[in-house]
Amino acid sequence: MRPERLTLRAFGPFAGEETIDFTALAGRTMFVISGNTGAGKTTIFDALTFALYGETSGGEREMSELRSHFAVPEQKTEVELEFTLKGERYRIIRQPSQPHPVNKTGYSHEAELARFDGTTWKPLAVKIPEIKQRVQELIQLDHKQFSQILLLPQNKFRELLMAESKDKLQILKQLFKTEHYGEFQQRLHRQALDLAARIKETKTKQWAKLEELPVQANWSELTEGDIRLRMEALTTERDEWLTAARQAEIETRAIVEKKTTQLQQGEQLEAVFQEQERLQQTEQLLVDRLPEIKQMQEEAMAAERAQIIGPIYDQWQQDQEQLTQLTHRKQETEQHIARLKEQQDVVQAKVDRLLAEEPQIEQLSRRLEKIQEERERLEAETALRQQQQQLIERSKLLDPEPLRKQLEQARTERKTVQEQLHPLQNIGAERLKVQERRFILQQLATKMAEHDKLEAERQQLIVRGKSVRDQKEAAARQYEEARIYEREQLAAELAKGLTDGTACPVCGSTSHPQHAVAVVKELSVDVAQQRFLEAQQAHQELQASYRTVAERLGQLTTEIQKTSENESSHADVSAQLREVEQTEARLASAQTEKARLETRLQQLEQSMDQLQLKIDAMIKDRTGIESELAHLSGRLSQSGESEKSLPALREEQQQAETRIEQFKQVKQQQLREKEQLDRDFAEHQGRFRQLTEASAEQNDRLTNRENELHAVLTEEMFLTIEAFREARRSRDELRQLQERLEQDRLARQELKLKQEQARLKTEGQVRPDLEQLRMDVKTSSLELTEQTDRRVGLEKERAHIDQLIAAWENLQRQIEDEDARYGVIGELARVGVGENAQRMTFETYVQTAYFDEILFAANRHLHEMTSGRFQLERKTEAGKGLKKYGLDLNVFDAYTSQTRHVKTLSGGESFKASLALALGLSEVVQEASGGVSLETMFIDEGFGTLDPESLEQAIETLLSIQASGRMVGIISHVQELKSRVDAKIEVKQGKTGSTIALVVE
Repeated sequence: MRPERLTLRAFGPFAGEETIDFTALAGRTMFVISGNTGAGKTTIFDALTFALYGETSGGEREMSELRSHFAVPEQKTEVELEFTLKGERYRIIRQPSQPHPVNKTGYSHEAELARFDGTTWKPLAVKIPEIKQRVQELIQLDHKQFSQILLLPQNKFRELLMAESKDKLQILKQLFKTEHYGEFQQRLHRQALDLAARIKETKTKQWAKLEELPVQANWSELTEGDIRLRMEALTTERDEWLTAARQAEIETRAIVEKKTTQLQQGEQLEAVFQEQERLQQTEQLLVDRLPEIKQMQEEAMAAERAQIIGPIYDQWQQDQEQLTQLTHRKQETEQHIARLKEQQDVVQAKVDRLLAEEPQIEQLSRRLEKIQEERERLEAETALRQQQQQLIERSKLLDPEPLRKQLEQARTERKTVQEQLHPLQNIGAERLKVQERRFILQQLATKMAEHDKLEAERQQLIVRGKSVRDQKEAAARQYEEARIYEREQLAAELAKGLTDGTACPVCGSTSHPQHAVAVVKELSVDVAQQRFLEAQQAHQELQASYRTVAERLGQLTTEIQKTSENESSHADVSAQLREVEQTEARLASAQTEKARLETRLQQLEQSMDQLQLKIDAMIKDRTGIESELAHLSGRLSQSGESEKSLPALREEQQQAETRIEQFKQVKQQQLREKEQLDRDFAEHQGRFRQLTEASAEQNDRLTNRENELHAVLTEEMFLTIEAFREARRSRDELRQLQERLEQDRLARQELKLKQEQARLKTEGQVRPDLEQLRMDVKTSSLELTEQTDRRVGLEKERAHIDQLIAAWENLQRQIEDEDARYGVIGELARVGVGENAQRMTFETYVQTAYFDEILFAANRHLHEMTSGRFQLERKTEAGKGLKKYGLDLNVFDAYTSQTRHVKTLSGGESFKASLALALGLSEVVQEASGGVSLETMFIDEGFGTLDPESLEQAIETLLSIQASGRMVGIISHVQELKSRVDAKIEVKQGKTGSTIALVVE
């Protein structure tokens, strides 16, 4: 991530809008941010971190504290950051929660993340949680990791150096994407657990299969060979049982088959005897039906004769029906002609009356034309009178006198306002002087309060310094005692193996008059050394804090002396500040009144101009209206009088139009009705003539058909038509009669044949006893069922035994395969999750490899900055308990040839080590990680703790990394550093807020 432009609005000490254009560095990758204490240098880093994460760089300032006290109420506090990342440009605009200048409800925390697509900024996220997630995905660092890696905040530059292993592990996981190694080790661990569970489950299934075998045995105590012998004996025994059962079943089945055959033969013979009895009963039934059959034969013969007469009879009936229909239709037509004649007479009378009224309607139409002319004249006259009345009303409204009075009042008020404004002309300059005085007094009061607070803190540090110094001296004494005790113990241990004549490994003497004796004490050199180093570190940190407080007190004293001339005490300054604030409030009220009077004066001037324009326009409009009224009066005097009023003419016109329209509609309706009746009358007369002719023809046809019918009836021996009708049958009825007669004939023939067959089968045979035969078959079948059930049971048991043995064999092979796999996977999983001598997981092992590369790169820079004295080393000893380890740091001191914890480094040494670690981390991440881009580093203070030689070494180190293209921003008061770097961001403190200027030499 490389910043391009940072804009601050009403943020911290910056009252207005301040912009830092990093692209103006013209290829320079290192710059120094300088300025007085409190001017706002650290605020620049706070703004950059706040834009990205919504939190400040040190994490100590609340969001509500970010708004500038110098800003005007209307100016909103916000930060805008444009940066590049992997060739893409991004922009974040973020505003903290802040009060509203008018409403009680203030502005809420809002932000927007956008990407530049080449032409415009396209929003990516607008919700705070979503923006936080997207920023972390882009930069691959959260706020804490950003502050530890890319930003070394003021007084917190040691955080990454002193961070515990678990924190460093999390940082390296995010930077180098090692989570897939952790996922791999977890996946391997899960596979091992699953495999062990499957082995256990398989063994449980195997014992369950053995328990199902019909053998009493303690299977868990038997070996695999014994189990196989038991299985073989069981299968042999069951095979013998199964052979005997099958033989018994075969013998019993032969007996059942013999008895079943005898039963079937008996049942067949019994069926023949029963059939013979049924045929005798059928023969008697046929004899009883002979009269009925004879009657059906006669009925069928009469129906066949009637079929010959049927078509002639049907045609005769149709002719009768047609004659009846023609007669009925002729009568209906005759009646309808009579009704039409009556209607014609009525309509003709109506038409004659309408023709008589036509002269009156023509006279009414001429009267309607006259009414229309008179109405148009009256409507025009009415419109002129309305226009005349409107002009009179407008003339009354155009009275300029009220406006003249308003104009005079405005002139009087203008004079009064001008008199009130005269003494307020210089109020702005007076207020500016008072504001400057208030700002000076406020700064002075703030510095005095800070001076008092720091003085109290200095006194506390003096008291604490005595206590810490005593603790350090006591720890030093204990450490020295522990070292002496350790040497005594070592001497006693060596003395145990010394004998006269043997050279002492310490002094070389062969005589040992007095052996060292071990004394038991609870003293540990490591514990005593750790306590001494911690006490020494605490004393050094306290000294550094005291120097910082003392330096700040000296700066405050000098600044207070420069600022205050006559003020001698904080109370005097407070009293003067209250007096200045009261004066400023009075002047602010007067300035507000001046603005109000100036606004009112401007309003009065505008109002007077508008009133004068309105008066002139009103006089002009009134003159035009009076001229137009005179013209209308002349036109109205020329108009004559009318006999009727306009409403009366309208009513008369409406009645005449209605009467004429009704006459036309009634006349058209009667003429259409008369025409339709004439057409209907002619049509029905023609239809009547046709029906008369058709009736005569049909009557002749019916007489001929009736004569033909009587001749046929006589020929077929039917005396009357009624006899024919009774004998007549439909085709289906006749066919059914014939079918029934044929069925009776076939049934008698079939009966004779079956009776002869039954006689031949039963001749010489005795009727069998079926009950006894069935009892014999049932008894034999039950015995066969028992034999079959026994055989099937034995076969199922034998098959089940084979299945159990086969399942046991499969499970045995599965257990052997899974045991072999678990031997490999289980060991890998155990080592991967940290069950090893180093208690280090696979992911941690990978991270330590990356961390070793980081330390290698960091030590190059640390070697340069410390002239080869210090070297960072990773602590490789396993810690206690479950605490994560592997990334804790020690430092090797070449001066003492000893390794100690990094916490024992002094303030300046810690700064150099932290700077070297940050540079090494940046280099390795840039080379190894494609997802993280660490192109920028920011350092806030820390150089003041370095001696001249260390400072020169640190500057040379920072200058040497410019070739890599990384941007380094430094906040420092050290003059040597500012003189060596030609790009500076100068923060200048003023009475109305701070400003920013970019200087490139």
